[in-house]
Amino acid sequence: MKEHKAKLVVLVCEEALEGLVLPDFLAAGATGYTVSEVRGRGNRGVRDTRWALSSNVRIETLCSEAVGRQLIELVERKYAAHYGLVIYMADVLVHEPGKY
Repeated sequence: MKEHKAKLVVLVCEEALEGLVLPDFLAAGATGYTVSEVRGRGNRGVRDTRWALSSNVRIETLCSEAVGRQLIELVERKYAAHYGLVIYMADVLVHEPGKY
């Protein structure tokens, strides 16, 4: 099976942001995404699911570098100043090159 280089963009953010970000991801060129509930600790303290208003989600998408850069710029421009979040992009190898 031939491997193909792609980018993995990961956004960990307040759950309230999920409904705003997902349409933006698709409009910027992402062809799909995975959303998971997560908990952890960061510069805004402990975030867990025991208190509904405190939960976080992890949104992941596989994409090209150009789309990944668009996603990061969009999230930083529209949401970073007002929401607790972290976004990053990493190199990955995928086995279905036409999908991403």
